[in-house]
Amino acid sequence: MSLLLAVVAQSATATDCYPDWSDAAPIVHREKLATVEALSAGAAAHMPGDIVRTTLCVENGIFVYRLLVREAGGRLVNHTVDARQPFAR
Repeated sequence: MSLLLAVVAQSATATDCYPDWSDAAPIVHREKLATVEALSAGAAAHMPGDIVRTTLCVENGIFVYRLLVREAGGRLVNHTVDARQPFAR
């Protein structure tokens, strides 16, 4: 019974990530997601710091980018943005 609950809980918050850009790049192209270049430009205008790492993920059926950003003081902060319109308001 506890195994069944663990499987149900895991599927409710299912996240698949593509840490290797040789896997992620074709998905970005096929799904017409924001490119890393566009993401970097948008980040510069909307959040302080520099993107250190970008990972494409699917969270609950929606493509997102998980960003690791180094702020001016050196602090590392995680951000998650929509991969189609990362900084839409």
